[in-house]
Amino acid sequence: MYLALVAPLGIALSVWQANLSRDAPASHWIVALVAVSAVVAMILLGRGRQRERARDWAAGSAKTIRAWRALPRPVVLSAVVWSVLIAGVVSWDVVSFAVQSHALPTLSYYVGHVTRYRIGRGLFFALWLGCGSYLVGAWRRERAK
Repeated sequence: MYLALVAPLGIALSVWQANLSRDAPASHWIVALVAVSAVVAMILLGRGRQRERARDWAAGSAKTIRAWRALPRPVVLSAVVWSVLIAGVVSWDVVSFAVQSHALPTLSYYVGHVTRYRIGRGLFFALWLGCGSYLVGAWRRERAK
């Protein structure tokens, strides 16, 4: 039900964002509004879903990290792959900003090529909304009683 209500709004925002230029103040305000809405949604959707306090969760996470050898191999492998991918992208962007050479373009250079066109801007914004709504909690399962 939540998805049926939010999806048309996300599509409408993506189409509107696609018709704005990258430098238009309205396009920046839309992104800011969505970011603030995501924080509010995280707070509202997260209430009562936690099984434990944040301190207990952090202690459990630290314990799990210390005992990584006991975890199933696919779990460890996926954590390593994601960590390497994220560290690689961040490192690439930091080095390309530091070097400031056309031979080593930044990630925003490639994103700029996609978002230069209306369809690219709209699809990129829709992808950003979709990933954000997933992370905020749109498809989380209800707390087990």
